[in-house]
Amino acid sequence: EVGRKNLPVLDDTGKSLILRKVAGQCRGELSYLGTYLQKQGYIHEIKSAISEFMQYGVSVKDVFRLMEYAKKKGALYYKLKDLQVLYDGFMQFIRDKFITTEETLDVLCEAIQKSKDSVVVFDGFTGFTPIQYKVIRELLLCTEEVWLTMTLDVREDPFTPDGEQKLFHLSKKTIADVCRIAKDAGIPR
Repeated sequence: EVGRKNLPVLDDTGKSLILRKVAGQCRGELSYLGTYLQKQGYIHEIKSAISEFMQYGVSVKDVFRLMEYAKKKGALYYKLKDLQVLYDGFMQFIRDKFITTEETLDVLCEAIQKSKDSVVVFDGFTGFTPIQYKVIRELLLCTEEVWLTMTLDVREDPFTPDGEQKLFHLSKKTIADVCRIAKDAGIPR
């Protein structure tokens, strides 16, 4: 509908292979993690950390800022420094060649603005990541309607928050988060 250029989406195996290549190329820069890279499963752990960075909108620059904060924290600083090197190398390697599954929502956000008016329904979710909330915000701004269904007891007030220990806390938190996003965007509930 919106004419996007389709780049191949990297799966977990592809990400691991690229990370292994990047790690081999920058081995001399890896003061802490370099010695562990040959251990079985270690590239998988680094791939998981980078995937979580991407899911939660943590950029290479954000990792650099975390490094600066952790300068006096010993091993944490060196681990973050190595992760930043690997993350940056990974992102440089895939630029204009691939996208990751985590980036597909960013691509969607760009395309939503060009899309025709639609009705969107989210059914069966109990929460969203920051990137997913970004998509929801764009949908609220660009579509005819957005519906969210949440699991709640009929006796519960969905707009009254309760403690984390309560059964429907996550559903109520998600409702509050989406209502806040809508209010900030000037969209009526």
